[in-house]
Amino acid sequence: MNFKKVDLNKTCNGMNCEFSVLNLRDTHLIDILHIKFNGIYRPGSMGKSELGYMTGNYELGKAVWRPFKIIIDISEVEYKWGDDMELLLDISDPKSSVMIVGNKNRKAISTLMFGMDTEKDIVDNKFIFDDLEKGIEKLKRK
Repeated sequence: MNFKKVDLNKTCNGMNCEFSVLNLRDTHLIDILHIKFNGIYRPGSMGKSELGYMTGNYELGKAVWRPFKIIIDISEVEYKWGDDMELLLDISDPKSSVMIVGNKNRKAISTLMFGMDTEKDIVDNKFIFDDLEKGIEKLKRK
């Protein structure tokens, strides 16, 4: 068999991920895992690889660090449209996580959740935030 070598960076359109942790008081336990993505989520079904990268890294972070709470930070992900992005919202538990959005995706995620003609904003300051510090404060109260 001749296996073909693949390049994750190329397959996932250069999507990047960074992990940061906040320990619980003075212990080795991870209170909050911050997963920050950046890159371009290609439109429509072309973005499935980027979604796979993001959901895979979410699951990887959970498995490796076993945090009590998670921040999914997509504030630097350029996203225009594509139904699959909703799956990223679905994998996280609103009781123990928050999502941070930004100017590069806020309107598109709002229309994904509320419809194309919506005037509603996805930022509810309960699960989805546009400010990392506000998201952290909410997590600390969960």
